[in-house]
Amino acid sequence: MRAEPQTSSEVSSILDADALYQCWQNAEISNALLERKNESLKEENDRLRSWIVQMKRARFGRSSEKISFSEQAILPGFEDIFDETYEDPESSEEPSLEDEKTSKPGRSKSGRRPLPAHLPREQVIHDIKGDKMCSCGHPLHKIGEVISEQLDYVPAQLKVIQNVRLKYGCKGCEEGVKLADLTSHPIPKSIAAPGLLANILVSKFQDHLPLYRQSQIWDRVGIDMGRASMSRWVLQIGDLLTPLKDLLRSEILKDDYVRADETTTQVLSEPGRKATTKSYMWIYMTGNRPNTSIVYEYHPTRKGEKAAEFLEGFQGYLQTDGYSGYKALVQKKGIMSVGCWAHARRKFVEIIKSTGNKTGKAGEAIKIIKKLYDIEREAKEDQHPPDKIKVLRQEKSKPILEDFKKWLEDHKKITAPKSPLGGAIGYALNQWGPLTEYLNDGRLNIDNNTCERAIRPFAVGRKNWLFMGNVQGAQASSVIYSLIETCKANKINTFDYLRYVLENISSTDPKNYYDLLPWNFRANPR
Repeated sequence: MRAEPQTSSEVSSILDADALYQCWQNAEISNALLERKNESLKEENDRLRSWIVQMKRARFGRSSEKISFSEQAILPGFEDIFDETYEDPESSEEPSLEDEKTSKPGRSKSGRRPLPAHLPREQVIHDIKGDKMCSCGHPLHKIGEVISEQLDYVPAQLKVIQNVRLKYGCKGCEEGVKLADLTSHPIPKSIAAPGLLANILVSKFQDHLPLYRQSQIWDRVGIDMGRASMSRWVLQIGDLLTPLKDLLRSEILKDDYVRADETTTQVLSEPGRKATTKSYMWIYMTGNRPNTSIVYEYHPTRKGEKAAEFLEGFQGYLQTDGYSGYKALVQKKGIMSVGCWAHARRKFVEIIKSTGNKTGKAGEAIKIIKKLYDIEREAKEDQHPPDKIKVLRQEKSKPILEDFKKWLEDHKKITAPKSPLGGAIGYALNQWGPLTEYLNDGRLNIDNNTCERAIRPFAVGRKNWLFMGNVQGAQASSVIYSLIETCKANKINTFDYLRYVLENISSTDPKNYYDLLPWNFRANPR
């Protein structure tokens, strides 16, 4: 116990010591607060720097997610699963399994493909110039020939179809007159025949040529075809082909495995909305059915209720990204959510792209995810049926996922939640249930890349035509994109199919419209 002070000087000394002690405590508290604020500002600074780098890369950089790990440190416990490099599973620079499988045996991969046999051939004979005499004095005789081929281009051929309607009259009464009927046309009283309309649709919605550019191309060959006329034709064709899009939707609802995604678009003239307001194009497609159905659906908003309206009556697996708008839908009885590992991986890739650090925690996470894709590649190469794929995943993928979840939880404790790494870890953990659902059914894909690839043509086209004029144009676009992308998914020539449909839909009973769907057309598959 401290002795009682005896003098006033001792009392003063004790008071000074208490005051100093209190000041020291206040300084410690203030220092702790400043350190905490400094850490918060540092996290905010790192996050903003990461966003700036990501925006610059999105605006000016490459979109490939391929990352080389030749100098990457190996995560302890996972040494046996890493290769030297890893290419992103959705990277277009990596040959697909289908490409490797269909390659002809014995043919060099670096060799040139032979020109298609169905193209017409025109022979140009090259003979020896001068005397056909040998140096020994004997005449030369033909012993063979060497053929090499070149591909030439002949401008597109146009023709005018004259519809001649025979007219008959009666010589007896001179009043009875009969005129032959015209065959049905997709757009009555229009100069556009089915072949021309199909070409306009493919050029705009598959080759991404805006109508004003097409108008300029036609002008070069002396054809006056204004953008306004072509716009009107597109709207009319959209209305005409809408029943086929409805049939594609019904095919999707019959499946028990559906994928969905969405992307932004802009509609200039929409009642009650500004021209700069974002709208959305949604996409839905069947899972792994032999006849793939793809449907684009336009909506002015991104509300999850729009997906619920489209999928009314659906039961089964729904594979999407982590967008919260799907939550209300997947909570319905009979709908199970399947996540996308490509999205989870992409968040770690963005960290590496923004920081340039391949040896950090983001790189470790990507290497672990790589093992999951290696197992999927093994299953596809060996052509395992769904039941064996499920067994393979349970034996090999599940232990990796269990270790990875522990890795994520351990690093979440020591990582700022608002940092880029904290966001990537948080996304993976928040989506863990949907991300691991694919283990339970061998038919399910590890990611939603197939759906993303189906919506990518729309995003590419958007960079060319920038916006849509009105809601009717957006809806017509959704119909035509649905049919074109369904054709591509089923390896059907889009031009041949659209010309066939436009030639026949007006004369087809609506009860038989199913026969006009892409997989029922096999005239010239590609």
